Amino acid sequence: MIKTLLKLGVLVVLGLLGYNYMFGDAEEKAQSREIVGKARDLGRDAWDLLKSERDKLKEGKYDNAIEKLDGLYSTLKEKANALRDSDALQQLRELDDRRTALEELLNSSEGEPSAEAKRKLDDLTADTEELMNEMEAKGQPAPPQ
Repeated sequence: MIKTLLKLGVLVVLGLLGYNYMFGDAEEKAQSREIVGKARDLGRDAWDLLKSERDKLKEGKYDNAIEKLDGLYSTLKEKANALRDSDALQQLRELDDRRTALEELLNSSEGEPSAEAKRKLDDLTADTEELMNEMEAKGQPAPPQ
């Protein structure tokens, strides 16, 4: 229902814009031309953004993310050793193995990484964040009662 109302609203706005652009008075035509120009600029800006992201991917944007995760894992391992948390150390080993496999996948793919590789990187990052939150909670002293 809402989807239909939104579609109908868009059609009414486009129809009104087109009518004013062609048959409106001078003020309405100027306003319509301004809106069309802004829409064209927005489309051009969105296209430029997509092209720049594509170039970043080709230049190795994900390589930097993998390297940052490696450095983060080293820091987390030190903290887990200090806390004597064997469960966290085991999870870190598993995450590091996943990171290594993902790095190999990214290095083997030519050009832009696949959607699967992007999804795996997102999952790895989310799991790392979850482990960090768990470790932070374990490192905090118990609240006073």
